[in-house]
Amino acid sequence: MTQASTTVTAPETMTRHGARGRQAFQRSIAWYLRQLSRLMNVLSDEELDRLIPLLTERRFKPRQVLFSTGDPAERVYLLLKGRVKIYQVAENGKEIILDVVGKGGVVGDMAIVEEGERTACAQAIDDTVAVSISWEDFSHLLQQSPRLGFAMVELMARRLSGMQRNFMNLVSKPVSARLADTLLSRSEDGVVRLGLTHQELAQTIGTSRETVTALLSRFVVLGALAPSGDGYAIADEDLLDDIANGDVQVSPRHPPAVPRPSSAVP
Repeated sequence: MTQASTTVTAPETMTRHGARGRQAFQRSIAWYLRQLSRLMNVLSDEELDRLIPLLTERRFKPRQVLFSTGDPAERVYLLLKGRVKIYQVAENGKEIILDVVGKGGVVGDMAIVEEGERTACAQAIDDTVAVSISWEDFSHLLQQSPRLGFAMVELMARRLSGMQRNFMNLVSKPVSARLADTLLSRSEDGVVRLGLTHQELAQTIGTSRETVTALLSRFVVLGALAPSGDGYAIADEDLLDDIANGDVQVSPRHPPAVPRPSSAVP
């Protein structure tokens, strides 16, 4: 496993101005962390003051691994930039994406239930910058801050709920419904910015890249989606919702008939 790391240090001005410079630098970091992360926002000023010196900066290139299954659960990461996918590798060698974590999200928090070893892999999708803290230090902070502990419980509950939803979709829904449900869950203001390749989308819903590509094309032909920038606009949310619920099934093998307007009655 290849991993780059750099300790977070203050600029030269902080060294020149001594304690006052360090305090100002830490306040600026504290403000940024509060703006970035709901998790950090629950900490008091005193708790943040204790946390910041324990943080180290980590930089990862695309496809660089943060940790692998079986690694010691040593660190927790807060993403400042980029995205990280959390995945497991099946016995047949296929990757199954469990979650994609973006800016402001936390990676490695499942160490609390992993009993010392990672149960999944984490890999950077983009150029990624994070601050990390040792699990030992983070665990101590959790014990000292009930609000942080409660926020962590909420975070893991949401993550486990999402994984449970994905699992239920895998065993109970056709692939077109799984894809539509994933698109709806990733939509913001009627726009789905994929942020994932078709291969990564396929790994999320348990199918092939070719099937995802074909179904996205079918959804556009049916009028459920319309291409928009780096993703899709939801053109007919009711139709996409019907597909997600399995009420309308779309085949990746057979193109749907293009709807034609009815003839006007003379």
